[in-house]
Amino acid sequence: MKRTLALLTVFILAPQAALHAADAGITWLLHYDGKSLPSEPWTTLGKANAKVEAGALRLSDDSKDDMGAFEAEWQGDLEGKEIIVEARVKLVSMVGHRDSPTATWPQRDGSPICLEVCDGKHVEGILLTPPAATHEGAAKGYVRTLTDRFAQADTRDAFHTYRLVIRGEDMAVEMDGKPIIEGRDAFWRPATSPRKFIRFGSTSKPFTGDAQWEFVRLGLRPAATAAAEKSPLKITVSEPWPLNVEEKNTESRPYLYDMGQGLLLTSNPQGSDALLEPYIVRRSTDAGKTWQAVPGTEQNSDSPQELVRLADGRILGPSRWTRLQPDGTLTGKTTILNATAETFTMHDSTITLPAEFMPAKSGEVLICERHIWAEKDGSITAVSWSRTNQRDAQKRFVVTRHTHLLHSTDLGKTWTHHAHVGLGGEPAVVRLSDSEWLAVTRPDGHMSNLLQHRSLDGGKTWMFERTLEEGSVMPDLVLMSNGVLACSYGRPVSNLMFSLDGGRTWRDHRVISDRANFNYTTIREISPGRLLYMHDGPIPGTLARINSLYVEVQKAKP
Repeated sequence: MKRTLALLTVFILAPQAALHAADAGITWLLHYDGKSLPSEPWTTLGKANAKVEAGALRLSDDSKDDMGAFEAEWQGDLEGKEIIVEARVKLVSMVGHRDSPTATWPQRDGSPICLEVCDGKHVEGILLTPPAATHEGAAKGYVRTLTDRFAQADTRDAFHTYRLVIRGEDMAVEMDGKPIIEGRDAFWRPATSPRKFIRFGSTSKPFTGDAQWEFVRLGLRPAATAAAEKSPLKITVSEPWPLNVEEKNTESRPYLYDMGQGLLLTSNPQGSDALLEPYIVRRSTDAGKTWQAVPGTEQNSDSPQELVRLADGRILGPSRWTRLQPDGTLTGKTTILNATAETFTMHDSTITLPAEFMPAKSGEVLICERHIWAEKDGSITAVSWSRTNQRDAQKRFVVTRHTHLLHSTDLGKTWTHHAHVGLGGEPAVVRLSDSEWLAVTRPDGHMSNLLQHRSLDGGKTWMFERTLEEGSVMPDLVLMSNGVLACSYGRPVSNLMFSLDGGRTWRDHRVISDRANFNYTTIREISPGRLLYMHDGPIPGTLARINSLYVEVQKAKP
């Protein structure tokens, strides 16, 4: 009996000991314990539907016209200190953008269940979402920063303790004492005033949410890690300029291609986000400052999306869209442009895929997108992705995305399946060497982590490498001439990050623009060390929705 009591005592005290150890050195400045309604120094933001239930604050936001949160100001000297923000929360429900259970664009519209902190210079935080997709590997929920970092976690099964560790512009996130987000450069958004504050609850008017909060607290402690390393990269971002479209503009989602010989091409849709929407191809000979439409490609759903220069100087591009025919065949178009991309011809294409990826019904599709290569033997390798509808083991309807490589030996008259890269669509693929290739994909139609895949045999076979903490839509990859690997990605803002080790680690994250639209991004190195970065996001006072800028990337001298 004594042994049983001793073991029970150890079992009970062990978590408490771990908690006390984690609290070592922290001076707590604010602490709300959830046992009563928040009172001074806490103030109410919006209309907070709050009540205490079983030792926790039940905070509901059931209005699409108001927010419901609590906020308190704090003071403290941050020199040599880290900010520790901690909350114990259980998510009950959430409805976000377009009445989705998870889609939130917090940079634009706030968040229904969030923990937010401002140090007087920057403001960031986390939000919690329930599960959304049901495909293989889909998350049970997410712990997200308010910008671009994601951790998959079950946020509804029980109360969990979330901790933010903020130092400078880094913001690491822990869940129940386990690191889940490294958060390099994640504490980025400029504050609108020098006021220091913490807030929790719903900061969104259009979204609704319901959660239980056991406690919320903020403190400071001496910095527990070594001083942040000095970046080996010097990154300079220019002022943006708009795509020169003066008429009513419905254009968005740019894709960029460098044809060499001073010629750049861009392809983008000219309509709503829909299957078979029309595209346009434009050309630039002044490093992307001005663009001219390639005649005949305007408002054309067969216009090419991927573009590559052939050995004979001509330019080839398969159409983004493919069409399932009544007899079950899959067809598309391939465009051949002249060397200056001023005239073109177009011919039919036939595409074959393994049966499991072949579109077979309405809503299923194969899309050609982003990267394409002209091989030394005269053949073409192109990136594509399939979207098919399936039933899982529980008979639930599941939309799955998979990335593929296609191959053609007859200038795109026929395309055959070359390799299955892995789960996810909207792919970016880069060749790090003849043998080592890297791919980054978007797993589903929700805002979630990007996936990373790698091939070590020249793209013949692929392995899933890891789920990135960075996330959301439409990545692009460029291996620069100085050996730096650049990756752009978007939504809710337009981002850029870099790797010095072939994508095994990512660093020097930058928010290029926080103007909200689709926030699709694209990059190309147009001269040594200079990226042309294009993204969609309106410039106030103009009709422009696609914007460009230069990013200079230099390696710092040792």
